[in-house]
Amino acid sequence: MRNDLGAICRLFREKDRFLIACHENPEGDAIGSELALALALRKMGKTATVVNSDPVPGNLAFLPAADTVVPDAEGSAHDVAVVVDCGSLERTGRVQTELRKCPILVNIDHHSTNDAQGEYCLIDPEAAATGVLVHRILVALGVGIDRDIAANIYVAILTDTGSFRYSNASPEAFSIAGEMVGIGVDPWEVAEKVYETQTAGKLGLLGRVLGSLELAAGGRVAVVTTRKKDLRDFSATKDHLEGFINYPRSIAGVEVAVAFREEGEGEFRVSFRSKGKVDVSAVAASLGGGGHRNAAGCTVQGSLDEVKNRVFGLLEASLP
Repeated sequence: MRNDLGAICRLFREKDRFLIACHENPEGDAIGSELALALALRKMGKTATVVNSDPVPGNLAFLPAADTVVPDAEGSAHDVAVVVDCGSLERTGRVQTELRKCPILVNIDHHSTNDAQGEYCLIDPEAAATGVLVHRILVALGVGIDRDIAANIYVAILTDTGSFRYSNASPEAFSIAGEMVGIGVDPWEVAEKVYETQTAGKLGLLGRVLGSLELAAGGRVAVVTTRKKDLRDFSATKDHLEGFINYPRSIAGVEVAVAFREEGEGEFRVSFRSKGKVDVSAVAASLGGGGHRNAAGCTVQGSLDEVKNRVFGLLEASLP
């Protein structure tokens, strides 16, 4: 069933044991959405286990229930698997094996590249964030949104709209965010923890990454690269890289920013950010990934030069 909110609510009322997950390398919308849903289900007397392939990023560890996220859920049975903010089950990474054991899959997402896996789907590319869809579900369920749930929904929307700076910052997004503030969320407190709590190592890593800056396609594409050695040198993890790609995107004349991160031998994670003229979700999809028109990603095999040449070729063909 696709976009049948009533059917999803009936399922959530009828079933008791839920396994909730998001995509690999999670960010604010993914974490906030799954935690808000888990907290709401627990309020309803359900068992809700949140399992992710990657840990909660450090700047989101303050979120209520973030400490309940587990790396695996083997040995426990669940009635329903819920995947949020994820274009395909494969993008949940290693936890997909556990998710596939559940007899029912619910897919909640706002990516246009979502392939609609699952018996129940709530997919709306017009939604500013998956947190907006979770809010719709909770309202339809009649679950009271307390401050803990509100904090997670607020962060989901805040981060996926770029602090309400991106084009997806819709009236609905502002309305929900205002509602969450009315419940008790402190915007300054959240912003300080999400954006303004840095380590010296992260700032050192930022300097290293920005030192790799290069321009391509006549200055319309800006690129930064992170090698595994860079993370080791600054005792950093990949979640420390969150937001770095916004620096090359801010360069005058740049239409697309690209961040290459070395994952393993001959494997690179590629992140794209567009200013709007280029649909980077199409570029990412052609490389086996997905995302939104202005923000997308994929994982590509090959040497750094090979991966760059592939990506640059696709981007140059996409530039206006």
